[in-house]
Amino acid sequence: MKDLQDVKIKIIYDDLNEAESGYIIAFGFAALIEFDETILLFDAGTKEDVLKNNLSAAGVLPSEIDAVILSHNHYDHANGLLAVINDNSSVPVYVHKYWNNPVRHIGNTIPAGNIRMIQNGRKLTEIGDQIYVTNCYQSQDYGGIYEQACYLEAKNAFILLCGCSHPGLDVFLNDRKNLGIDPEKALDIMGGFNGFE
Repeated sequence: MKDLQDVKIKIIYDDLNEAESGYIIAFGFAALIEFDETILLFDAGTKEDVLKNNLSAAGVLPSEIDAVILSHNHYDHANGLLAVINDNSSVPVYVHKYWNNPVRHIGNTIPAGNIRMIQNGRKLTEIGDQIYVTNCYQSQDYGGIYEQACYLEAKNAFILLCGCSHPGLDVFLNDRKNLGIDPEKALDIMGGFNGFE
C-alpha cells in the first residue's frame, strides 16, 4: 500500500462565511478536494457563473477537475454543475442510486454520459485510495430527499464531507463500518448541517 497523501479541502461556494479576495459569496455549497495530483469537486453550488468564478479564484480550471461527487439533487448543490461539464464534457459525476427518482427533483438534469451511479457506498478506487462515498439515506425533511456524503482518508484522520446532512449526521457516521473505516480513527467533519443548532 502506498503512503497516504495530504488531503486539501477548500470551500469555494458558500453564503455564510467571509470570502477571500476574488470569490463571490452566494447561496449554495461546493468544495474542492485535492490529493495525490487528483482534483475533485464535491457539490456544485447554485449558479454556473459563480462556480466558474470561484474555481478560477482557487486557481483551478473546470477542465482540470477529475471527477464530481454530488451529495443530493437540490439546486443549491447541483445547478452550478454545467460550469464544469461545459468545459470538461467527459468528467464523471458520481450520484446516488435514487438521483433520477427523487420525491421532488429540484436540480439540473445531468447528461447521461457523465453519470456514474453509486449503488452502494464504497471506496472509489477508480479515483484513488483515499476517497469513499457513503450509502445514500432518506431524510424526513424536504419530502424525503436522498443524500450521500464522502469520507476522505488523510494521514492522521478521516474527514467526513457532507452536503446538507438532511438525513442527519448519525447515518453517515454509522456508515463507517459498512465502508471498512475504523470508527476509532480520528475524524474531522465539515460541510452543511441543515437543522443543527
